[in-house]
Amino acid sequence: MQVIITQIDTACMLIDINGFRIVTDPTFDAAGGTYQSGSGRILKKTGSPAIRPEALGQVDLVLLSHDQHKDNLDDSGRAFLQTAPRVISTKEARERLGLATVTGIDEWETVRIETDKVPGLLITGTPCMHGSDEELHRIAGHVLGFILEWDGQQNGVLYISGDTVFFEGVEEVAERYAVDTAILHIGRAGFPAQIGDRYLTFTTEEAIRTAKLMKVNKLVPTHQEGWEHFLEDRAASREQIIAAGLGERLVWLTAGRPEKLEI
Repeated sequence: MQVIITQIDTACMLIDINGFRIVTDPTFDAAGGTYQSGSGRILKKTGSPAIRPEALGQVDLVLLSHDQHKDNLDDSGRAFLQTAPRVISTKEARERLGLATVTGIDEWETVRIETDKVPGLLITGTPCMHGSDEELHRIAGHVLGFILEWDGQQNGVLYISGDTVFFEGVEEVAERYAVDTAILHIGRAGFPAQIGDRYLTFTTEEAIRTAKLMKVNKLVPTHQEGWEHFLEDRAASREQIIAAGLGERLVWLTAGRPEKLEI
């Protein structure tokens, strides 16, 4: 089935599966915003979305990995949620957001989506560790990734990692599923002045390790730019992935430009 992925901003993407349109982690604020996180760290936005929400047209579903961090749900993203017919996120997000349209799930919990456009569409939550040690993970709060599967997939599922580092939960995804396409949140998010060398999302090296472990056919990096706390250079990351022998599997998105895939 044809899938069209359009990078919008940070981990915000439009994923069109045969006309069924999904937005991930909506962030639509313009560049220049400064936000204080619950842990006291300052987040500075350096990029603007390639598409404004009013230009998206019909959206059928939002997949929100977590609601507690502005680089995955900023102020305009919260306003956008008010217009979405359905949102799938963590159970904690459901409580905090207070929207009847939000379905909260836990790891390995599956929701069936009824749509004639994508027969048999299932969304399953996957585990994340949003920090390179247990303390950071605990402070960060509950985060989910997602598995998307539907009837007729020939080579495996679509996996969206959510904000995570490499840990045993990622290995469990590889054990449970054949993954055709992996959308990985990379960029090595961190705050050196506050947490030193520790980090909050995949490094490029970890993304490479994940792609090889899962034997993916397509690797789609996201969550790489647009915020000051993303510490890996995007161009250098691309070269590192190619040098690791994954160039033919790499789907390198340009913001605002649709990329067609077969999954």
